Amino acid sequence: MKSSHLVLMLLGVATQAVGWIFLPRRCKTASALLAVALDATWMVWYALDNRSLSVSGVWSLSPVATWLSLHLIMGPVVGIEVMARLLPWRRRVRLVGLILILGGYGWGLGEAYGPPVVTEVTLSFPDLPPAFDGYRIVLFGDIHAGPYAGTRTVGRWARAIGQLHGDLLLGAGDFVSGTIEEADRTVEAFKSIHPRDGLVGVLGNHDQYSQTEAVAERLHSHGWMILQDQSLTIEHQGQRIVILGSRFPTDNQSSIRPEWRGKPWPSGFRIGLCHDPLQWPFHLQEGARLTLAAHTHGGQVNLSPFYNAALERSPYIAGLYQKGPDSLFVTRGLGCTGLPFRFRCRPEIVRITLHRSI
Repeated sequence: MKSSHLVLMLLGVATQAVGWIFLPRRCKTASALLAVALDATWMVWYALDNRSLSVSGVWSLSPVATWLSLHLIMGPVVGIEVMARLLPWRRRVRLVGLILILGGYGWGLGEAYGPPVVTEVTLSFPDLPPAFDGYRIVLFGDIHAGPYAGTRTVGRWARAIGQLHGDLLLGAGDFVSGTIEEADRTVEAFKSIHPRDGLVGVLGNHDQYSQTEAVAERLHSHGWMILQDQSLTIEHQGQRIVILGSRFPTDNQSSIRPEWRGKPWPSGFRIGLCHDPLQWPFHLQEGARLTLAAHTHGGQVNLSPFYNAALERSPYIAGLYQKGPDSLFVTRGLGCTGLPFRFRCRPEIVRITLHRSI
């Protein structure tokens, strides 16, 4: 069992134990037996899933995500029980509370593990080379292969990406949650996808939680071009676009490696690719007309206009932003961190079509 899985399992057991303490005495025996049965079922599912014996489906929850979801229900249930004991109409408080809890959890899981949204974006630039008029870029980010995104889930996302038939596939980082081995899950899912101009990516902060070079090497060995403060030139009919790929800052959000800025980049229409949208100004300085990023998850739980957690990281939450003639697009990404839920923020794949304006 991976250490990250073990931590989540222990968290689930702790919430289960706290909830059991607050249950009425008459319910303790039955609930304890139910919990043991649930835990045993989960362990069997976990073992089968790790052996790739599960059948792929639309609602491909990983066993770890399901385990944590079910066990974390206990926290709100305890809160409802405490409230019911303090207020009159105990049965009504309990009933309404349980409906809200189960409805909210169902919504969050449904958004996180339902079919991703395909966002179509059309952008026009007067200096786009004519040979790239109608060029299609498929952008994704934040797969977070790991406890919340199992083999089936990542495979389902990859198939959806492959069906968009882009000329170039760009991955904006966070291929894994935190271990090198999780990169194998991504490369296996994308092994049958071969866009005309290849698979290109940058690494995110979660990719660097393990060993940056090792994750990059695993992706590279399976056909990915991973840009770490590097560029890639794509040429058609003697005309070129240049992809500028930047590293995720290792010390703070605003820093960037010295070798990135002011490089003698090849000539051509420049597209920036980064994990953190806060790097947009650096790409603008290097002449990128379009910059593509991820990292924010769109907030993951979007309570706008009242609150969006992504605002604590960046003013660029999700979607298209403009500075004069230059553009930034931030994808909401596919996976989850923290909790396996999304709210008003469905997973997203983006297909960008470039046109030459007159």
